[in-house]
Amino acid sequence: MSKGGAELDDMIEEQIQKQQDLIQREKAFKEKDLTLKEHRVERDLKELIKNTGEIEKAKSVNFGRMTQENVDALVSANDEYMEAARHGMLFINDEFRKLVPFFRKNLILIAGDTGDGKSTTVGNIIHSTITKKNPATGKTGRVLVLSNEEAAEDFYNRVTCIQKGWKYTNHSDFTDEQRKTFRDFIPIWAKDGRLTVIGDVYQGVPGWTTTIEGIEMIFQNLLRDGEHYDAILIDYYQNVKRSKINPRLDEYKCQEKLCDILDQMKMRYPAPIVIMAQMKRLTSEDDTTPFNVRLKGAKMLCDKTTFTCELIPERKYLRSKWTVWKSRFNEAVGQSIYTGYDRGRFVPYSEEFQRNVSSIVNRNLERDKEEELGIFNKKEETNDQS
Repeated sequence: MSKGGAELDDMIEEQIQKQQDLIQREKAFKEKDLTLKEHRVERDLKELIKNTGEIEKAKSVNFGRMTQENVDALVSANDEYMEAARHGMLFINDEFRKLVPFFRKNLILIAGDTGDGKSTTVGNIIHSTITKKNPATGKTGRVLVLSNEEAAEDFYNRVTCIQKGWKYTNHSDFTDEQRKTFRDFIPIWAKDGRLTVIGDVYQGVPGWTTTIEGIEMIFQNLLRDGEHYDAILIDYYQNVKRSKINPRLDEYKCQEKLCDILDQMKMRYPAPIVIMAQMKRLTSEDDTTPFNVRLKGAKMLCDKTTFTCELIPERKYLRSKWTVWKSRFNEAVGQSIYTGYDRGRFVPYSEEFQRNVSSIVNRNLERDKEEELGIFNKKEETNDQS
């Protein structure tokens, strides 16, 4: 065979191979497309069956006089709720005792802008809960944290810092002795589920804290197993933005579904649920933008919460301002309280505290004045509350 004939045969063979590859890819694509269509059909069918079942069940419901069984169930539920309210747990410190409904059937939103102290807040809530007894049970509190922001060890270390009176600062600044203390305290905090942290990957399974199905499954498994914590903390709202079952859902739709889940679970799970979220702070004293507009992500969360509070750090005064935007107790709405800030801990903003920090506050105010006059170069903040 001539050289030209061989080259022609090679070209024909190459074209045949390309055609076969194209046919194989088209076949694989059709199979994947069919799988996706079957998945969507199955998902929609399950939803239809569920809705149809609920509609059929609803047809038999009588809206006349309540049965004695229903009355007894309502009385029992009310007794449980009123007893929980009477024995509400301490939220951080005494400053919040008459303000935050830290007991079952409450979905509590703590919001703040980036770096305003949400992580510090989580650490303080954990510490105040797991170092005291729940008045309702007489047992030391237990906390479950669902984290999609920080690593699990950060929560344990932050609580240890609060316990020891250390500031949770740059990790490279800790001494060998402090690192040993962190290591020693982790099993203490973790013993008997005193503090359990679930990250997005837990026991080899991904998607626990960034997907709506993961969050829902955690609650379902807790209820199934009768695993009762005294508080559940979600850190934080805006990072729950995926669906495993319906990947096409955008983050706003995912967060709306999450809100529905939390609304149900606050009634079913026997502990308060605290969710942290990002909120754009007001730009000035004249800014009147409502808090629900400033919340980042789906706004439905504001409708589902029973208590909403905005955290605003005032670093130069070593204090934080907590403004209540929503509460079951209407007299609390619009109120603000102040807490002092001392090495990672929120403390009462008492006269004694103000006297103790007066020299630092005066120095901060003088520095502000010098900056205003252009005679001082602002350095890195030393009282970070993040």
